[in-house]
Amino acid sequence: MDVEDLREQALDAGTRTSAAAARTRALEDAARGAARRNGRTQMESKPFPTAAVLGGLALSLFMAALDATIVSTAMPKIAAGLGSFDHYTWPFTSYLLTCTLATLLCGACATRFGHKRVFACGISVFAIASVCCALSNSLDTLTAWRAVQGVGGGLVEAGVFIAMAELFEPRVRGKYMGILSSMYGLASIAGPLAGGLIADTVGWHWIFLVNLPLSIVALVLVVRFLPGKQAHAERSFDLPGAACAAAAVVPLTLAFSLTGNAFAWFSVPFFGLLALAGVMIAVLVLVERRRDHAIVPVRFFRRAQVNGAVAMGFCSQFSLLVGVMFVPRFVQEGLGLSSTASALATIPMTLALVVGSTLAGRVFGANGRMRIISRIGFLALGVGAMLLCLVNPETGMVQLACSSAVLGFGIGVNMPMTNIAAQTAVEPRDMGKVTSLALFFRGLGGTVGSAACGAVAGASFASAALPVFTLCIGAAVAGLALSGTLPRLIERRR
Repeated sequence: MDVEDLREQALDAGTRTSAAAARTRALEDAARGAARRNGRTQMESKPFPTAAVLGGLALSLFMAALDATIVSTAMPKIAAGLGSFDHYTWPFTSYLLTCTLATLLCGACATRFGHKRVFACGISVFAIASVCCALSNSLDTLTAWRAVQGVGGGLVEAGVFIAMAELFEPRVRGKYMGILSSMYGLASIAGPLAGGLIADTVGWHWIFLVNLPLSIVALVLVVRFLPGKQAHAERSFDLPGAACAAAAVVPLTLAFSLTGNAFAWFSVPFFGLLALAGVMIAVLVLVERRRDHAIVPVRFFRRAQVNGAVAMGFCSQFSLLVGVMFVPRFVQEGLGLSSTASALATIPMTLALVVGSTLAGRVFGANGRMRIISRIGFLALGVGAMLLCLVNPETGMVQLACSSAVLGFGIGVNMPMTNIAAQTAVEPRDMGKVTSLALFFRGLGGTVGSAACGAVAGASFASAALPVFTLCIGAAVAGLALSGTLPRLIERRR
């Protein structure tokens, strides 16, 4: 055998080895693709204590939702204690701003680092910032730490629903999602009452310090029992996309959160902020179209189900914030009752929201009929809004309570549906990002809703029920139309 023969044999062996390696890689890629298509991950095959995990997620979500409302009734005491009523709304605005941005970015962070790490980081940041808020000695310092706290709150809120998407298939997820979504209703009841009570008894500092034991318990449950995400390969983080998203979210949020306080509707600052947000959204789209691992994948918006889900979430949260803002003010200005009575007046709406959310989750878990459940929710929302249009100072508290309860029930029914609709429209590897996107639009709907309610009601809420809740009727009609983008039935996975 000469040298040429040996060389040819070596080349043949190398070719066969390369081909075998290529086949192996192809099989591995196919296996990973099949796993993604079937929604199977390594962590799903490992048993975990469902009750402990749900307890940690529910406590975390309740804690984050509570902090968005508990400060409201205590803010006069806080401002008086810090000796400054200048920039009174800044602690609210700074929290809202960073929470909104963190919610949008959480999905990409969870994809890159794993949802358990990001979730635990969010709880830790929230706890540390809460202590620093309690120790603040000026309104400016409090505003800064509230911004940091908002980052933790946004990561926690989005992290809860991302973890649910990773842990449970859609039908099972619906049952538990209804329970978790009800935490918003419970927090909206407990927050204002607890804020006023704590501020009047032990001092406003404890409004923030109460988060520390809750955070510790939630963190222990998450670290000990929440399975970690292991299915998706590591990816580079989209820093240009994050920068563009921040540049778009900040002016958009400020335009609606400051309207009516810092400047008027349809003023130069309002349109200036909207124009800046529009330009940065266009830049964001151009940047994300060229990114392999975009924070906001443009391809999501080519799917009708994703568009419908995020728009329905916007409509639901818009209506919720209109109701939450209108009812207490109407009780004080229209019925002439006390501030305590105005805080209690929202209880029928929020309890009905809890019932609607829990019931919708259970019904969806049993039959999987997403579209009809969503339509029932928006029908109830529309009926409740029409009943609230008839409210006036002569109708009394009973009609207000019953009408707002119907509105709250309809909103609650759609809370779990919009999240699951968005998640089932994409591949499992994209569920974190689409969950963050859905939560972002839901939060934006609340911001726009509260601003629109104040603008339409004007100086007097006593006679503003008809124009205010006409907005909610429009949201209900839009939601009914958008529900046609949802699948009729979600099959249970075997």
